[in-house]
Amino acid sequence: MKIPIFEEILLKGSKIDEIEALIMESRIGKVPCYLNLSSFKTEDIKTIILNIEQVILEQSLHPRFPYPFYIITQTNTYTHVPTIRSVKDLPEHYFKKIKRPNNKELQLLNKLALKVDKIKNLELYKIVQNLKESANPQKMLYKETKELYFYEKLNSIFFEKNKKISTKR
Repeated sequence: MKIPIFEEILLKGSKIDEIEALIMESRIGKVPCYLNLSSFKTEDIKTIILNIEQVILEQSLHPRFPYPFYIITQTNTYTHVPTIRSVKDLPEHYFKKIKRPNNKELQLLNKLALKVDKIKNLELYKIVQNLKESANPQKMLYKETKELYFYEKLNSIFFEKNKKISTKR
């Protein structure tokens, strides 16, 4: 396996057949990828993003795992695929220069390739949904305990002052 660095996907047309062929040829999920839609019209961008989401779901790919897939666009659209405004906003750690890895790094890359294959076999959408469902009650519990801690702290401060005042009399 080679070192994971960003790979740009070049889109030529907005038809679903072209997008499906492009995604099949690309290495989405194997390396970090991005698709630059800055040159397309706003109307086309929305249909392209919908088509991309549909093809990704059909191919059992996930836009965030094991490696992210970004769409670069200036328009604000709701999508499951991470969108950013420019290439400069992409994570910098995937823009490393390619150098020949030593033996230890090669062993780690081979282990990484096995982990990537294992991650691809998981039901990622279901796992992410379960995480989101369990996160909301945990956030509520955190807020409640934080508020309780605040009240307990106030209580201890006020009662300590009252005890000191009552013992002095």
